[in-house]
Amino acid sequence: MTTFFNSNLKEAIEYFQKSSNVIFSEEFLNCADKKLTPDFEAKTGIKINKHIQFSVPWPDMKVLESGIVSKFNTTLYVNHNWNPITVSWKSKSGRIYDTYDTDIDCDDIEFWFEGLDVVLIHKQMFPKEKLPFKLKNISYELVVTRFNIDCTIVMDLNIVGLKKTKELIREIDQYINNYNISSEKSKQFKGVIHNWKWSIENERLICELDMGSTGFHFFKKLLPFLSQTECLNRVEIC
Repeated sequence: MTTFFNSNLKEAIEYFQKSSNVIFSEEFLNCADKKLTPDFEAKTGIKINKHIQFSVPWPDMKVLESGIVSKFNTTLYVNHNWNPITVSWKSKSGRIYDTYDTDIDCDDIEFWFEGLDVVLIHKQMFPKEKLPFKLKNISYELVVTRFNIDCTIVMDLNIVGLKKTKELIREIDQYINNYNISSEKSKQFKGVIHNWKWSIENERLICELDMGSTGFHFFKKLLPFLSQTECLNRVEIC
């Protein structure tokens, strides 16, 4: 099994101790992998493989920060590129978990990424591809500037869209609600959109989203749905 910490946890523990002087327990790394792998795959649309691993922290970087929210600052190796990344964690109970703890309650501890540049990672993995999924015959021009936790969709309305703007907003609202419900009920949880808000500027419809725990998987479903409305000339994700 390929993981962020290589397939051999003992080797990973030795590697990080030598490279950054941080001691990890197998229990801690197992729990981190269990939480971070589906989070990364949902946000990027990329399965963890031998070309994606945690690597040596940048020189002079403060590697470990302990507190209510603890942080491990390191780099993410992506297809011969090294990107600064922070792994953060906290507990529901208020307990402060150290990286060397062995009595890990994985239901209590939460892990997430800070500084995960999804568009950059995808370009590094697939420099000739626009998206990690195929879109066939969409009815608008698509421009992808970035995918981050805070994301904006700018939709240029065509003549049809201008006549049914409020209806289109209701349809997209319902789509997002249904996506969240379906994801929560599914055995393969793909994350949920935490919140979103609308604004209208001239002939543009703008949706600002807190992507929460989802990512590319959401857009893989949303973009064809927007195409089916036949209300848009251009869509930019930024």
